Amino acid sequence: MKRLIAIFPILFDSKQYMPGDELPTSGYTDDWIGNKAAKWEDDTEVKPVPPKAKAVTAPAGLTGDACPATGAEPDLTGIVPSRKVRGAQPEPDKRGRKAND
Repeated sequence: MKRLIAIFPILFDSKQYMPGDELPTSGYTDDWIGNKAAKWEDDTEVKPVPPKAKAVTAPAGLTGDACPATGAEPDLTGIVPSRKVRGAQPEPDKRGRKAND
């Protein structure tokens, strides 16, 4: 089944349709398609799934000597090592217990 999809924002019947929204088929359908503000899209088309983002660069910081060294990881000055690498304990809850417990 074909659907009419907005390419540009369209205000129709006091409702704002954003790009990608399905438009109602009305008397303006031919005008929207003629002005390239909308297009017909088939439901059977398979939309490609966008890839997930991956970190490509190193974390920000300057390489150099950091005292004390954190272990096998390269030392970066200006970056705090992760909690796991530092062996940091989780902070206690500052709110305390509830009154009715």
